Amino acid sequence: MDISKWNYIMDSFQKILGYDKGTTEVLITKRFSIIGGKDINTLNDRETKYLTHILRKRYKEILDEKDRRKNIKRIKRK
Repeated sequence: MDISKWNYIMDSFQKILGYDKGTTEVLITKRFSIIGGKDINTLNDRETKYLTHILRKRYKEILDEKDRRKNIKRIKRK
């Protein structure tokens, strides 16, 4: 995987979760995947696509959860 792509992914997670939580989320998601402890620089194309897919799914889950919480707060205020 290209380091610039990895940095972009890390930055995206850090923007929605904050620096520490974003970094932790990406690293834990990577470690729990099939990729495990492999170094980012040594991933082949297939592993890169797989990891990107898993991280996109996790990112979407986080955004959906934030939207759900926001809607619940909005409903409680009414």
